[in-house]
Amino acid sequence: MNFLTPGMRYMLLGTFLFSLGSLSVKLAGMRVPTTEILFVRGIIGVGLCWYILRRAGVGVFGQRKLALFFRGLLGFTSMLAEFYTIVHLPLADALVLLFSHPIVVALLGWVVLRERLSKGSMVAVLISLVGVTVVCRPGVLFGTGNSMDPFLLGVALLAVLLTSVAILTVRSLAKTEHPAVVMFYPPLFIALLAPIFYGEWVVPTMSEWFMILGVAVFMNMGQYYMTRGYAIESAARISGVSSLEIVFAAMWGMMFLGEIPDVWTVLGGSLIVFGTLVLGKCGRKEMLTPPQGPSA
Repeated sequence: MNFLTPGMRYMLLGTFLFSLGSLSVKLAGMRVPTTEILFVRGIIGVGLCWYILRRAGVGVFGQRKLALFFRGLLGFTSMLAEFYTIVHLPLADALVLLFSHPIVVALLGWVVLRERLSKGSMVAVLISLVGVTVVCRPGVLFGTGNSMDPFLLGVALLAVLLTSVAILTVRSLAKTEHPAVVMFYPPLFIALLAPIFYGEWVVPTMSEWFMILGVAVFMNMGQYYMTRGYAIESAARISGVSSLEIVFAAMWGMMFLGEIPDVWTVLGGSLIVFGTLVLGKCGRKEMLTPPQGPSA
């Protein structure tokens, strides 16, 4: 994989691990409550980050505590919405929607951070938004029989928005904080807050424990490598790699869940991936092109 930069390799490994974690969420969530799965993920994530930080000789709580606190709260809320979406929608549909976040990141960066967004990037955003519309199949365009459940769609889009804000926060924090410090706060908040949201504890079977532990291990390690990728590479440059989780999700859904994506999911997912790749290519050009100042 010499054609991939180090940051892209980290993102590829992280994306693959995260896709396995998403499959584990789907399998475990057939009976075990979402918040219970989240709680176990949080506990193991705290232990993993503590171990990494101890080996690196880095303090656990970091320097920019207020920003890290905000990152932890975003991590809990976005992951709660993500897990709910993965459990209640077909895996490919869920991941197609959730991994439209590079488009929202680009829009938020343009609106909030005043980052440059070229005409090509705007076209890429429009293509991806069309892809999201195709996957969602709103009743007014496709007929009510084909439309996605409005509540599940709302939860999925909320997860995308929260994840996008979290990524912008990670991009800022990764410049000054160790990747494991940035990782530490979301599982800490998950471990503290998840018990508040679930009612009766469901005792998992042995196979369910295996899946829940898979969620914790795969997603925490995936997040670690993705954070390392963001720390050394532009988000625009590696956004196309992260969109491969859509392909992994479709593959796992067919192999383990018997879920065959319909034509709308394939078409919409293809548009989102294409738009994300174009956005990444435009982002690289924007990085290499110096801002145009006023002529002398």
